[in-house]
Amino acid sequence: MSPETYELLKAIYSYDPGYPLNAQTVGELQHDGVRFEKFAFDSFHDGKVPGLLALPEQAAGPVGVVLLLHGVSGNKRQWLGDDFTHGGEVTKALLNRGIGILALDAQYHGERAINNNFVDPAEMAFVRGWGVRYANMLTQSVVDYRRAIDWLVSRDDINADKVGLLGYSMGGHMAFILGAVEKRIRARAACVVPDIPGLPMAAMNFAQDMADAPLLMMMGKNDPNYTLAQANELYEAVPGDAKTLRLYDSGHSLPVEYAETAANWLSEQL
Repeated sequence: MSPETYELLKAIYSYDPGYPLNAQTVGELQHDGVRFEKFAFDSFHDGKVPGLLALPEQAAGPVGVVLLLHGVSGNKRQWLGDDFTHGGEVTKALLNRGIGILALDAQYHGERAINNNFVDPAEMAFVRGWGVRYANMLTQSVVDYRRAIDWLVSRDDINADKVGLLGYSMGGHMAFILGAVEKRIRARAACVVPDIPGLPMAAMNFAQDMADAPLLMMMGKNDPNYTLAQANELYEAVPGDAKTLRLYDSGHSLPVEYAETAANWLSEQL
């Protein structure tokens, strides 16, 4: 990909910061002793973006926040509790370290499934072959997370200089895109990043812009969505030394201990 083409690709994820967010708190959710604020704001590509925000109890002053990006066919609630991704363990591990979490429904997922006529995004992409629609879904979701940071910046209880992210599967893929185009993110953890050959917005194409903040890649050695060689190739494509690769003897579902490892690393970086 030429430098000119790459700059055009990145421009897809730009937006007008002056476009109104119209953010509002729409409710509260209690789960396993944790209080989540339910919120929504306007997407830059039309429609509402629903999300969850949880902050550590009795925090002394503004806190850092980690954006949590779910996988295909998942939704924001997987970070409350999910046996496959151990999302609840990730959330609690971060809160226990004094770090808040923010999770959105990616476009066509969760409460936004109506925008895809309730067709599961995995079926959309891998059965029906709607690749362009899948690519547009990623574009909108990445911009939505950029606008979520705009909302965090506006809050007095958030330290906007301490924003990190953790993405799982499709969320790990988006972690490379978001990490490349959004410079307010201070640390990135990308888990089980799938290899998607032929897609212009494949993670590999954004690796060159992932050197300005620390990166943790957490990959399964037996994941059917990429080979070990592809995982190493993606890692090596990231310039610089501010990166770490952890390999697990697992498939696409990492062992539960990854949650504490990721939380420890993110808390050290933020």
